[in-house]
Formats: sequence, structure tokens, C-alpha cells
Amino acid sequence: MNDMRLIRSVDPQLWWEVARACPYATFFHTPRWSEIACQAIESVRDRTIAAIFSNGTRAVLPLLEIRRAGPFSALISTFEGCYGGIIADGPLSQGDAARLYRQVYRWNVSNFYYLANPLAPPETIDRAHYFADEVSHILHLNADFEEIFNRFDKSTRAHYRRGLREGVRIRRAMSETDYKAYYRAYREAVKRWGQDSNYGYSWEFLNHVFSFERRYSDELTLWVVELDGNVVGGTLAFYWNQHVTVWHGTVTDAALKRRAMVVLDVEIARDAAARGFRYYDFNTSAGIEGVMNYKRNFATTDYAVARCRYRSPIARPLLALKDSLHRRLRSQESSAQPQLEWHT
Repeated sequence: MNDMRLIRSVDPQLWWEVARACPYATFFHTPRWSEIACQAIESVRDRTIAAIFSNGTRAVLPLLEIRRAGPFSALISTFEGCYGGIIADGPLSQGDAARLYRQVYRWNVSNFYYLANPLAPPETIDRAHYFADEVSHILHLNADFEEIFNRFDKSTRAHYRRGLREGVRIRRAMSETDYKAYYRAYREAVKRWGQDSNYGYSWEFLNHVFSFERRYSDELTLWVVELDGNVVGGTLAFYWNQHVTVWHGTVTDAALKRRAMVVLDVEIARDAAARGFRYYDFNTSAGIEGVMNYKRNFATTDYAVARCRYRSPIARPLLALKDSLHRRLRSQESSAQPQLEWHT
């Protein structure tokens, strides 16, 4: 068995070096994504660990503490349930990866969740606590873009051309005003989806993301859609190594009717191909068949992505007891209140 030197306080420089050297690392595996989370949400804490193995390989497991109850903490890799798991700057055996994951499976970790990286070698994924698969849809940018475009479904190509004829235009966001217009389109979409006003991301969070884009525009970009000179939606894309991931996107009802989402995806993918990226990742779809079919119409490849969750055998009954006591207390408080009878 190889020696493993565990690092519980990870130097950001080491983390950046591994993220740059790892061919399957995504933006979500970089310190930047954790930095965004920790600055946006006061209760979130970075708990990333790393290891150096006897063959010289350095591995990093990005971790965030998202909740704490007494001595128990809930961990996730990575923020918002995006691609997580180990990245490494050299070969890593399945046994070595499992040893690093086991550093997280501790008595005082109530829960640990991660969605595996679709591009990672299988030996970097510890399936000991696998419970389901998600599906990612990735377009391989492995040819001239016109050749790639011709692989798209006929309806997708037609919708793209129709969108251009009807005045859909795409550009990078340039100001807070663009972000605000995008946010208004997002809130319109939330209403269209039948969700309440508290659903989803706040303006404060998106404005926080904008502050990062101003500093790191080579890593994250909001592409906006214009119709008749007005911003009516867009897509936030993240860039790292050979990989572009679309993370958040929406358009208004009017823009949907003019096929703006298709134009967005085609033009962002075209730009990525021109810049030498190999993968345009449409991300996961929460199992929504219509969304999955939309992505498949771009001649994407389906990747089964493991979802893994560890639950502490010690914490589980203690937390269940705590919940039971809280419910009993609420019930007692309710019964102590005067009861009103309504007669019809």
C-alpha cells in the first residue's frame, strides 16, 4: 500500500497547481468556486483536504461545510451540488482514491454528498456510497464547428436560423445593468415554472457572481440575449482547462418564442470551439425528459454520473432523536395555546 500524506489545511497554491494540471478538472473543482460560495453565504466553510502519495501524485478533494449541528457537520463536494470528487495531477489508483475519501467518512460528519465528475477516470470515484445516477450531456468540440453544427438535429439547426432571422443577438454581459436585466428575465421564468417568489437565486447572489466576473472574466462569463436592443435573458458559463459548463440560463417568454436559447447554446459553443476548448457541457437536467431531449438534439454524448452520499451511522439516530424532540416540543407549545372553534 502506498504511503499517503494527508493535508487538512490546503494551501491555495497547491490547489491551483493541481486544478491546472488535472486534465479532467472543471471550474467547480477550483478554489474559485469555493471562494464564491464562502463569500456569498456566511455559514459556508471551506473544508477541502488533499494528499500526496508516494509516487508524487498530489490529489485534492474540494469540500464545503454547509451545515453544522453540535459536533456534526454536513459536507458537500462541490457548491450547489455541482461536479465534485477528487482531482489529481498524476495517476491515482482506485485504492488511493478510496483512502482519501475515507478521511471524510468520519463519525462527526453527518452527511457527505457529491455528484461525480463525468470526465474523471472511474478509479477517482469511490462508489462505496453510491445511490443513483444523474445524466450529463456533453458536446465534443472535436472538429470544425460547421461540421459539428451539421451533426445537430434538423429542428435545432432550423430553430437557430429562425432565431437569427427574428433578431436574436448574443453578446457578453458588460455591466451590472446587463446582470439586472438577466435577473428580471430569470424571475419571469420562475413565475412561468409555477414557483413562488422565494424560489431560486437572489439578486444579491447574482450580483456577487458579477463581482467575480469583473475580476476573472476568463473563468466565468454571462452571455446575454438581446431582442430589439433589450437584454431578455442569458446563460452563465464557466471555463476551465478544456471544459466549458453552462450553469445557469433563462430567457423571457418572448425570447423563447424566437428560439433564443438555441441561438445562445450554438453561439457559446462556437466561441468555445474557436478558443480551443474540447467539451461544451450542457450539465445535468434533473431527469426532466423535455430538457434532456433538447440537449440531445445538439448531438451530445450522455454520461452517467454517479451520485454518492455518506451518512454517519452515529449521527443518524442522534439527529433523528433531536428532530423528534423538536416536534414534541412544538406539539406541546401548540396544545398550550387556546383552541378556537369555528362554526358554520
